[in-house]
Amino acid sequence: MASYGEILNAKRDPNAETESLIHFILIVLAIFAFFLSIFTYVYNGVRVDGDSMMNTLQDGDYLFMNLIAEPERGDIVVVHTGRKEADYVIKRVIALGGDEIYAEDGVLYRKCAGETEFSVVEENYLPEPWVYVNEDRPNSFGSKAEPLVIGENEIFYMGDNRNVSVDCRAANYGPQPIENVTGVVTEWSLSIKGFLTSFFDLFTAAVPES
Repeated sequence: MASYGEILNAKRDPNAETESLIHFILIVLAIFAFFLSIFTYVYNGVRVDGDSMMNTLQDGDYLFMNLIAEPERGDIVVVHTGRKEADYVIKRVIALGGDEIYAEDGVLYRKCAGETEFSVVEENYLPEPWVYVNEDRPNSFGSKAEPLVIGENEIFYMGDNRNVSVDCRAANYGPQPIENVTGVVTEWSLSIKGFLTSFFDLFTAAVPES
């Protein structure tokens, strides 16, 4: 008489292990496809080039930007300028369409669209006082500047390293179309930028110079 174990073995589907392996592979492929689509159509990596966002960002920092997020005041964004000297820049959003801004003695004031009064923009991220004035850079938005109204569907951005950054303050620059914003840098990548930078440096450090 056959034992209980022998009866179970006789009834076991001979293809069960193969089917289980196929199911596992399909699940792994589905997860891979999901993350591939997320990091293709929603998030893209970006590496900082330059010191215009110090001390918030350092040259070489690796971050992720959200390609579908709408920029808000205070966000760090990547912008397509179309300029030969800097095709893409990474800056901080200061004002949006309908906002009005001015500066006095290195202090920035903003009246958001729909508001009636100006308020000080708290900029604890500045590495040093904002010192240059209009006389240093004619026709630019300096540390002392008359009110400027941002047009509809426009954005005004500056670098945190205010005395070094080339941005919307320049007379030949000005507020930019909001459609030029490529993506909004994510808070989660900012919080782990040290880890991300070290991780992606492992792949770039091994690339030989041409």
